[in-house]
Amino acid sequence: MSNEQWAARGNAVFIGTYNRFPAAMVKGSGCRLWDADGKEYLDFLAGIAVCSLGHCHPRVTEAICRQAASLVHVSNLFHTQPQIELAELLVANSFADRVFMGNSGAEANEAAIKLARIYSGPGKYEIISLAGSFHGRTLATVAATGQPKFHQGFEPLPQGFIHAEFGDPQTLEGLITPQTCAILCEPLQGESGVRPLEPEYLQAIRTICDRHGLLLIFDEVQTGLGRTGTLFAHQQLGVTPDIMTLAKALGNGLPIGAMLTTEKIAASLTVGTHASTFGGNPVAAAAAVEVLKVMLGDGFLASVQARSRYFVERLQGVAERYPHLATGVRGRGLLLGLVLSERGIELGMEIVQQMFAQGALINFAGNRVLRFVPPLIVSNEEIDQLIDALCRVFDRLA
Repeated sequence: MSNEQWAARGNAVFIGTYNRFPAAMVKGSGCRLWDADGKEYLDFLAGIAVCSLGHCHPRVTEAICRQAASLVHVSNLFHTQPQIELAELLVANSFADRVFMGNSGAEANEAAIKLARIYSGPGKYEIISLAGSFHGRTLATVAATGQPKFHQGFEPLPQGFIHAEFGDPQTLEGLITPQTCAILCEPLQGESGVRPLEPEYLQAIRTICDRHGLLLIFDEVQTGLGRTGTLFAHQQLGVTPDIMTLAKALGNGLPIGAMLTTEKIAASLTVGTHASTFGGNPVAAAAAVEVLKVMLGDGFLASVQARSRYFVERLQGVAERYPHLATGVRGRGLLLGLVLSERGIELGMEIVQQMFAQGALINFAGNRVLRFVPPLIVSNEEIDQLIDALCRVFDRLA
């Protein structure tokens, strides 16, 4: 069947919550995808920072098949080997002592919100997050998200979420009340346009939390698992959270999320206070174990840092060549944004569409930035191919 035929079938049955490209993807390998018409694409979206080892990574695929042949699911009333191995790896390579597993970033953030409230005690339920943040699509995580466009139509939202101005610790501290229990932030905001939080800003937030007895929650759903060049983004920023959430890259495409915290804080969640039917599913957990083993292998994270330096150089070259369309580059690791000029912003979606026509997948984030989140295994040659396609598009729009 063709792209057009698949799209017609899908449009006839799905609720229209996605503005899909006119392609039905049928195969993936490494940094490449192929659609039902046989067209090949260079994928610099990676499922939006999900397939960080590329599509159908052989070691992950083998782990999935092996686990699916022996045990797919049991209730969390029982122990399972892959889930335990995954939790051990996460604890051994992070600040945390304890892990809770769910199925997504939103679920991980919901667990963090509940933990912060129950740990802090009665009357302390407010969580401060940042303007421009994105924390998920459930009602609580939408309320925590600091972008009004995601709130519209779903009011009244759950109470207890306050949004602080981005980059201003003094204003943030002024929002603290006797009801505040935590501050929630991403070390680098992805959805609002690839906006890094500078180390000094994060350190100021850590100091504010310590001064007021608040928990610091890092949403590393998009930045975690090697995306910024270290296993977790905060490890290169000199600030350690009390709670951290992960998802996206953890299963390299299989749905899994995790909330990590310390022994002392974790003790507040006792039997029956929180649960997830599918959380830490054996197949997803087996995939995640292999993902972590690959990422923790010799040289992997160093290679991400090297690819990042090369990609930043090439993007800066684009900005210098087309100053009427782009003004600079921002981000960390392989979560990068080409910041567009006012003219470029007007053409943002057109650029994305023309790149799609060229067989290169990117997106437009925060109505300001072309966002690039390729698989972490991307080569310099593939970066060159992406830059060549981008320059062809910019030449047409010049």
